[in-house]
Amino acid sequence: MSDITGYKVGGLFVETCKPRQAGARKNPIIFVHGGCHGSWSWEKFLPHFAEAGWECHALNWFNHNGSDPHPKNDLIQRGIADVVEEISLVAGQFDAKPIVIGHSMGALASQKFAEQNALAGLVLSTSVVPSEVGGAKIDVPVDFSRPWGPPPFEMAMQLFFQGLTEEEGRHYYALLCAESPRAAYEATRWTVSVDKTRVSGPVLVLGAELDVLTPPSTSRALADFYGADYRFIRGRGHNLLLEPGWKETADLIIDWLERSVC
Repeated sequence: MSDITGYKVGGLFVETCKPRQAGARKNPIIFVHGGCHGSWSWEKFLPHFAEAGWECHALNWFNHNGSDPHPKNDLIQRGIADVVEEISLVAGQFDAKPIVIGHSMGALASQKFAEQNALAGLVLSTSVVPSEVGGAKIDVPVDFSRPWGPPPFEMAMQLFFQGLTEEEGRHYYALLCAESPRAAYEATRWTVSVDKTRVSGPVLVLGAELDVLTPPSTSRALADFYGADYRFIRGRGHNLLLEPGWKETADLIIDWLERSVC
């Protein structure tokens, strides 16, 4: 498998994995993690997609997993839409239009990026949805004066890691970081708007049967909102990237990319 390495761009720490073989596909992939997470959440996907021929870049939001603090706004001031800045820093390195694959909060940030930029393809995994789609509000306490979380381990297992063993959950729980309270509020009250008429190109939405944070009904509504392709994954939870069966999800995305983008 291809090796994962790291670099900095504009204060962001980015993990990258490039194909070993010559003739890589022309559109690079940018992977965008979810709230409280980091590029480590893509540790299984990066080498797998690189082996399939894509140059892969998994960014870390400002204040997350090795990236610098934001130069102007501290953590508590930044919302989900502000992560467009991070995606833009990575995308600005490429001549070709990128493919963007986002998870959870990062998938909503990816939609905001797609609202402003042409993409080769957009994949939304168990995505937080815009206000136009909405959903049942999640009553997570938020104090806007201080960073939010990480939540207690039992809550993190329920929200993020339903499909992992306790041992696996504790391993990844130790990697979680504090999140912006504004972003946490937006992700649980569905307050960020997206103009779908400005999002072009092929879109794939993934929903997971056991997901309580962004349940399948919400993911299905998101796909309908965009007129996107939709895949429902049985027996799986919110973190499709790390659970057993992750390869099935990755191959599903690869198959879709090969038919819809390449």
